[in-house]
Parts: sequence; structure tokens; C-alpha cells
Amino acid sequence: MALAKAAMIPGKGGKGYSRGGVAAFGQQLLHAAVSADGHKPELNEVILEVLEARNLRAADTGLFQSGKSDPYVVIKDVKGLVGDDQRTKVMKATLNPVWNQTFAYRFNYKLSAFKFKVKDSDPGLLENLDGDDPLGTAKLPIDAFFGKAPTGQPCSVDLWLPLKKAPTGQLHVRAHVTFNIPIAVPGMQIALPPRFQIGLAWEFKKKETPLDLDASVVGLDSNEQIVDQVWFKNLVGFGGAVRHSGDDPTGDGSGDDETITIDTSKLPARVEKLVVVINSFTMQPLSKVKFAYIRLIAGGQTIGFYGLGEGKVPNCTGLFFGVVQKDSSKAWNFVTTAAVANGRTVKESVPSIVAYGNARLGWKD
Repeated sequence: MALAKAAMIPGKGGKGYSRGGVAAFGQQLLHAAVSADGHKPELNEVILEVLEARNLRAADTGLFQSGKSDPYVVIKDVKGLVGDDQRTKVMKATLNPVWNQTFAYRFNYKLSAFKFKVKDSDPGLLENLDGDDPLGTAKLPIDAFFGKAPTGQPCSVDLWLPLKKAPTGQLHVRAHVTFNIPIAVPGMQIALPPRFQIGLAWEFKKKETPLDLDASVVGLDSNEQIVDQVWFKNLVGFGGAVRHSGDDPTGDGSGDDETITIDTSKLPARVEKLVVVINSFTMQPLSKVKFAYIRLIAGGQTIGFYGLGEGKVPNCTGLFFGVVQKDSSKAWNFVTTAAVANGRTVKESVPSIVAYGNARLGWKD
């Protein structure tokens, strides 16, 4: 199905849509995201309202200048966002502009944050190559919306975002996000079919040297003893029931960085739980990661997603992301944990994982 680029919803009389108008457009966008066969693609929706700014830097200074700015906002086309850069109108000679403009986008699970750039329209002064002076940048992390509404229902935030790379200024935005993929939160149980996949990915800042991270699965028995493990040095284990896609040392690319395929019907009978871990092979802290996620895939569709945004990844060398385990009825479920489990390799992380499972997941009665 062809995907439309980002759509700008022009304000009525320069004042933007009412809340009812925004909600109505959101329903139209949601409907448009369904293909002719009724299958909904793996895309979420957002309606971004760029409302106003205050206390911006005065870029037009000096003789014959206003001592103010002619500001506008650019919504950046970042990884995971479907569409190009979009921009507001220019507001003349003000440090406290009001735009009240609304934009609609779709995005996938690779999106870590919405990014805004505030600029001064000034083609006569070439402080930048494009002639427009920077007034600051702002980010709205996607994890600000996690767990706030059920799948398929919108959740909203209304925030004044501080401008970075600027001595002063704030940007007022309102965002309405609808997740069409189920969002998991730590402790939530997700029922699993016999065959499924676990996708993991991580991103680094542009100027940050990527870490060599490794995703692994370790099988434990009822006494928390290791039965088998799958990692970059052993891509197939558990008699073929668990298969690893291979090592991705950089985290580049548009899809999952590493994928693990599991068939619980073929697991050895001793296996009671499968723990999913990410380790920093070079022992550099995982907190350098800008965005990391884990997602569960069954039948080609995401059935559970959990992400850690910038500043949310713990300062550790190993992360116990989640566990596939049996419940009291012997059915397999996935539980998100996102707990610290330090170690250069997954074997080094196992003691911390077992301690967490005993204390928090009921592994030991």
C-alpha cells in the first residue's frame, strides 16, 4: 500500500483546528491507514500542533535591525517518521510567536523522538548556508506516550519544551499519538503463540561511536540452571527451537538489528524460561544508547513493543530486557523487565538475572 507523506492541516483563520477538528482528522488518518483488505500496517499516527514560543533569542540585531526575530518551526524528518520536513509559517518581528498550526504524520517503531528546529527567517544574513539563523532545537521523546492509552486509542500531551543550543526560549507543542502496535510496560504479561520472533534494536547519537552490543537468549530450568544459550557465537540452539539472526555490531539499518526466532513447541522439556539480554562486549556503558527497543512478532505483526528513549537506558553493561516463561497453566508468556544485569557476556549477567527473577518474577516461592 502506498503511504502518503506528512499532511499539514492549515489553521482556520490562522488559529488552527479546534480539539474536535483535530480528533476528527485523527479518525480520518486512522481510517486511511487501513488497506483494501482490512489489514492495518505497522504504522502509528500522530497529530502535532505547533502552538507558540516564548522568550526566543533576538537574531535581528544591530543597526537598522528590529532587535527581534522572524521565527518559524521545522518538524524534522527523523528515522521512523514517514514524510519529509514540514515547516510553519514565518511570524514577523517577534520573540513570542503564535503559530497554531497542525501537522499529521505516521511513524513506525524506529522513531525515538519528534524533533523541532526553531529558526529565524533572514535570507539577507548568511549566518547559516541557507540564510536562516538557528534559534534552538527541541525533542519530544516517543516514550512520553507509552502506557498512556490502550492500543488504537489516542493519548495526548501538552508541553512547553525548553530549547537546546540556545541561550533562552521555549516551544509550546501539543501532540496526539495513536499506537496501532501494542505497547508493553515492565511487568506486563503478553500471551505468546508457539512460534514467534523477538526483534531488538538500538541507536546511537550521530556523533557517538556505536558500541558493539550483543543480543542473547539463555534457557533456564526450574532451578535456574543454564540449559542452553543462543548468541552471536552460537546462532542455533535448543535442538533448533531457537535461532539467532547474527551479530549486528553497529545498530545501523531501518529494521530490527538482531532477531531471534523461537518455537516453544520444540523446546527441551527442561526449559522453564528464556531470558533475553543485551550486553556491551567492550564493557562500555549502555547509557550511550539513544534509543533501544524490544518487540514481539507473530504472523508478521508486532504483538508487543517496549522502548527505552534517550536518558532512559541504564548506566550498565548488561540489560535484562525480558523473559519468555510459563504461567501457572503452563502457557508461555513474555514479561518485559528492562532490568540491570551487568556483564560483558550473557553468562556473566545470569546471576543478576536470577536474583531479579527470584525477587520480582516469582521464580522462587
